[in-house]
Amino acid sequence: MKISDRLNRLMIDREIQRRFQAEGKEPVGFRGLWMILSGHFRYPTLYNPLGALAGIAFLASTLKPWWYFYVTGGAFWGHNATLVASAFGYKHTVPPEGWRFIIEIPLIVSVILICGMLVYFFIVLYGATMAGKKGKLFVAAGGLLLLIYTAGFFGTVYFGCYRVGGTPLEDFKVVATLPVTVHPQFMPIYYFAIAAAVMCVLFSLTHGWLPIRLHKRKKIE
Repeated sequence: MKISDRLNRLMIDREIQRRFQAEGKEPVGFRGLWMILSGHFRYPTLYNPLGALAGIAFLASTLKPWWYFYVTGGAFWGHNATLVASAFGYKHTVPPEGWRFIIEIPLIVSVILICGMLVYFFIVLYGATMAGKKGKLFVAAGGLLLLIYTAGFFGTVYFGCYRVGGTPLEDFKVVATLPVTVHPQFMPIYYFAIAAAVMCVLFSLTHGWLPIRLHKRKKIE
């Protein structure tokens, strides 16, 4: 079975399937996938508004930095050396003698991270607008993937600090040109992102409790 056909079977909901059956059609290939997606959002109903809000909250959290550090001590590092890490990359003011302590992140990796996070958010949103058990599972799976995303961020930061003998939670010293002290800290928005991902999973349990119709026209039977 082709990948596109597997995706079609995964993404199609009961209502779209009934439409295809009534018209004697079968979604085939990526054209069929487009028909499924466009049909799904043609007359949308929000079956899990809380899950959708949690997903949006997670997405909003990525607009702010999740972790940072500042450096004290050292004639060359001074007090202005900082690194601010977001969900997709980082920026810093570390002088050249400290660059060897920082893991370089290629642009393509940042693009992949952004695309991955958007896919996870789409899974939550798609599930939130899908009736029944399948929609519930989509919301739960999307929330779990977002939670794994935050865990991956922690693992990446932890590995970067471990390479130089520290952790992302406690102050540690690094010997560059001169010894300096690194003061790391996770931002409150990072814990907010974790909470939003957990809420996606938990709110999947309320799927279908309070459906909100987002269209005025009646659905085609």
